[in-house]
Amino acid sequence: MEQPDKPHAARGRRFTRRAFLRGSAAVAGAVAIGGALDAFLVEPHWLRVTHTSIVLPRWPAVWNGLRIALLADIHRGRWVNLDHVRRMVETINAQKPDLIALAGDFVSRLDAIGPDYGRLLGELRARDGVYAVLGNHDHWTNAAAVGKMLTDADILLLSNAHHLLRRDGQILAVAGVGDLWEGRPSHARALQGVPPHAPRLLLCHNPDYAELMPAEPRVDLMLCGHTHGGQVNLPLLGRPRLPIQHHQYAAGLVDGPHCPVYVTVGAGLIGPPVRFRCRPEVALLTVGGY
Repeated sequence: MEQPDKPHAARGRRFTRRAFLRGSAAVAGAVAIGGALDAFLVEPHWLRVTHTSIVLPRWPAVWNGLRIALLADIHRGRWVNLDHVRRMVETINAQKPDLIALAGDFVSRLDAIGPDYGRLLGELRARDGVYAVLGNHDHWTNAAAVGKMLTDADILLLSNAHHLLRRDGQILAVAGVGDLWEGRPSHARALQGVPPHAPRLLLCHNPDYAELMPAEPRVDLMLCGHTHGGQVNLPLLGRPRLPIQHHQYAAGLVDGPHCPVYVTVGAGLIGPPVRFRCRPEVALLTVGGY
């Protein structure tokens, strides 16, 4: 029987390997192009609502099921216009939250501050109110002007201060502190005068503050933004760009030293204007007790 031409067979195998490598390179290129298009054109304004249930000790039954809409890092400016803000407001209102928490960085440039923006934020609706703290970009732009815009929109700005809510005789304290980088955050000042057994929510732009604040006075849940979730979350490599010292606070619900901390990945953008595997969000939190 005639033997096969081995060199020819080897050449065939080499050709197959080359074809495989060429095909793999083409697939990799297509994936890279698709990922880039997604990161620049799709995800940056593909707003989603995330749902998280949080169970806390010492949480009064009357406040069980409290629905909090948490929004942060709108960054109205070059990459986020009023139409994007309108979509955020409509998305939050559609969830019918009990309380809305706005965790800072409303603007990225001075000309973003204005009555049109304020009127849109003033359309936010929640039966227990809308509360805000400022972020570092608000300070870098014009903290006084951002604060006035929020106040004119009937949003309660909490800077080392609190507000007491009452339901069936039970108090809930909503407090906020100044920005960690540009303000003087003090949760002791923010909670001064709050009844000892009242549950306490604390708004703070930068979650690194959770590592600095003392155990007392007690905080039951801290609500933060600032990180943007890195805006990019690469497979295997994770989040290469996080503006915080303690990277465990990149996103989501984290156990801090003294209380749980929820960090939203935010709704807006800072440059470069990309998001990859990190869609902008409205975080809807449902809080209960045990």
